[in-house]
Amino acid sequence: MSKIHILGIAGTFMGGVAALARELGHQVEGSDQAVYPPMSTQLETLGISLSQGYLAGNISADCDEVVIGNALSRGNPAVEAVLDS
Repeated sequence: MSKIHILGIAGTFMGGVAALARELGHQVEGSDQAVYPPMSTQLETLGISLSQGYLAGNISADCDEVVIGNALSRGNPAVEAVLDS
């Protein structure tokens, strides 16, 4: 299966997408500006690694897919890194 990074993973919808992807067998990681319980606890229980902040370096170089949450826009360092790759 593929490795997926989700930007905005701590939101309710994107956290649900992450959980579904993990349950389907994908390797999932993600980052968000604010990562805290209960979402962080739920995702970590599923084996999903979380990073705080939107740094381009938070996205693993070996990711197959990057999902960008709708709360993020152009100018965000992580979004720009994805668009430039």
